[in-house]
Amino acid sequence: MRAEFKQAYDVLIRALVGILAASLLVTAAAEGRTIRNGDVRFEVITPSLIRIEHAPDARFENRPTLTTAGRLAKGARASTAVQGATRVIRTSRLVLRWRRSGGPMGTGDLRVRVGRRTLKPRTGPNPAPLGGWRRSLDHVDGPVPLHEGVLSRAGWYVLDDSETALLVGDGFEPRATAEGYQDLYLFAYGTRYRRALRDLRALTGAAPLLPRKAFGVWFNRWWPYGDADWRELRSRFRAEDVPLDVISLDTDFKAVHDPAGAALASQVVGAPGGNYSWNAWDWNRTLYPDPAAFFRWADEEGLDVGLNIHPSINNRDPRFPATQDRAGGDIKADPDCRVVQADPMGECMVFDWTKPAHLAAYFALHEPFERDGADFWWLDWCCDGTSAEVPGLTPDTWINKQYFDRQRARGSRWPAFQRMGGSLQLGFGGSGGNGAFAEHRYSIQFTGDTCATWPFLAFASEFTAAAASIGLPYVSHDIGTFFAANPQGICSKEASPYIAASQNTLPPEMYVRWVQLGAVQPFLRLHSHHGKRLPWDYEEPYRSISADFLRLRESLVPYLYTLSRAAHDSGLTMARPLYLTWPGRPAAYDHPSQYTLGRDLLVAPVASPGDPARVTVWFPPGTWIDWFTGQRHRGPAAEQLEVPLNRMPLFARAGSIVPTQGPVDTTDTGPAKRLVLVAHAGNGRTTIYDDDGAGLDYEGQAFSRTSVLQRRSGRRTTLRIGPTSRPLPSRRSYTVELRGIARPRTVRVAGKRVKGWSFEKGKLTVDVGKHSTRRPVTVLID
Repeated sequence: MRAEFKQAYDVLIRALVGILAASLLVTAAAEGRTIRNGDVRFEVITPSLIRIEHAPDARFENRPTLTTAGRLAKGARASTAVQGATRVIRTSRLVLRWRRSGGPMGTGDLRVRVGRRTLKPRTGPNPAPLGGWRRSLDHVDGPVPLHEGVLSRAGWYVLDDSETALLVGDGFEPRATAEGYQDLYLFAYGTRYRRALRDLRALTGAAPLLPRKAFGVWFNRWWPYGDADWRELRSRFRAEDVPLDVISLDTDFKAVHDPAGAALASQVVGAPGGNYSWNAWDWNRTLYPDPAAFFRWADEEGLDVGLNIHPSINNRDPRFPATQDRAGGDIKADPDCRVVQADPMGECMVFDWTKPAHLAAYFALHEPFERDGADFWWLDWCCDGTSAEVPGLTPDTWINKQYFDRQRARGSRWPAFQRMGGSLQLGFGGSGGNGAFAEHRYSIQFTGDTCATWPFLAFASEFTAAAASIGLPYVSHDIGTFFAANPQGICSKEASPYIAASQNTLPPEMYVRWVQLGAVQPFLRLHSHHGKRLPWDYEEPYRSISADFLRLRESLVPYLYTLSRAAHDSGLTMARPLYLTWPGRPAAYDHPSQYTLGRDLLVAPVASPGDPARVTVWFPPGTWIDWFTGQRHRGPAAEQLEVPLNRMPLFARAGSIVPTQGPVDTTDTGPAKRLVLVAHAGNGRTTIYDDDGAGLDYEGQAFSRTSVLQRRSGRRTTLRIGPTSRPLPSRRSYTVELRGIARPRTVRVAGKRVKGWSFEKGKLTVDVGKHSTRRPVTVLID
């Protein structure tokens, strides 16, 4: 009996010692957030993001990579213990159990408890990815496969950063690691997909806040426009009452000149690949006799201007000798580039962007254009042999970073404007894929040279929302597509090297549906291959309908600009797939072309012909109000709608308040002096973001937020505006447009009964007047 008692006593003592040892481990881990387990290191970055680094030589890496933004913040509290051969890590969001398998982490090593779910993360392909990305959509005319992002119905994602190049100062360094080295980031979120995007931002950095004008109307076209043409076009936009904010000059603005100043042109100006404009580094002086004067005019007109660049140089370009000298004399010719350069007498010289001297020589070519007044660069890297080939370095992400850093040094918010993956555009595979997780830091992605079909229109909408999976808020399509519908049905530059303007015209119904989609995308950018993409290129009623949607787009700039700031702050994208907000609803996964624009607008594209067209729309839980008709739809439910050509499926959440601006021919750079608050009856709130709209002062405290609250009780609606967090602007005029109510008896503003209101078909419009932003103003409607 004594022996049995002693045995039980010994077991109890051993258990108590184990508990005490575990508690000591808990205390140590809570202090450091870094946990060593032999040659494996765990770093708790957030409660749902853990770095797992396996270094057989115990040489752990603390320097940032091209994927990560910098030194990792490890502010999350965590506890740890060892239970037999299992390491246990607890945070407020998860319990991780890791059992060593004797080698690199693979399958079966990890179990993670998130809420009531047990997750089984592993390296390799994710079993249930959501959304994703692709290195451009060149030549695409329908749905195509996507690479994985961090979002998955499995509830986890393992980002393998083991081979990604390190960022060292202004340069990079390939990884030098022992065999078997692994650098993994475990995202464990269950169905909290928004948390995954916040964690991605914590790991990889914030998307930039773009200039306010970026969210207006863009126009560019592959066409030899000159200074006089742009002035005429600007007048036409104004005469048609169509807004314009950003123009991009395609490649024909350039030309190569001999030392006497004559253009070395052997082909007709404007023919694709002709007149040496592809990779020239001087203005075509016939088109732009005084570039600086052109930029001054554009600035006076309120237009931001981007310039198209192809990253190579003709060896007959007068600027080439100095460029070669600055690069150290080893810029090489690329014979494959001659096809697009179309110069039988010259050679296409390309850069190696991994060499600092080449980078310096390349960017020195930009300086005269910047002095003239260029606002941003459109890096049209598609067919040149310039490269940045180093193990672990994603070439497009690397050069986008160089443009981004250069623009910041100029005090500009404009990042690189480029195909995501200009370096790898034609292949679905390729190396250096992890760079895609950093693309949101450096670029606006345009999806490339696509063809127009109804299935592709739906896929374009899906693609924008799918990019949330890599945290990319800024996706830009050629509205109407680049090639339109090839007469031979072939979507390929090689198969059809020149498409006449008369052939590159969309069916008018499809053009309208593209403009409608563009109006509620992160960007509306009209562009084509020598084609027609302006409303007045089409007959009525297509002309008027498309112009109306361009005006709608311009009115939404205050809302879109606020969403851009939210993307910068939170990692949430502007266009949000439905499962981000309703992860527990199976239908939210079944309608990938639908998305919410921010929190309060629900968008579904019309991707089939017909007037009216039949569209199936899934309405999420709650009440959704048709933006155009006021019809109310109750979710969750799918409905088949008949949508006439002059409308699109755009719905506002009941209680939402969407800040808009009145009619303008171009958006002001700074805060709107007058806002129109489009409120849909119900209970809700919003916040309006403002700053000077350009420059980098927003990174300090030079911005303001204005809260707007709507409360409804019986027939009474109360709308409270402000005050702002800072008086920016100091005074502002408001108009309230309240939709979905009965005709009121009285309207009071700041306690005073007003007569300056109108009511029509369930819509009340109240001129609130101008008020100090330091104090709130209340609108009371009975």
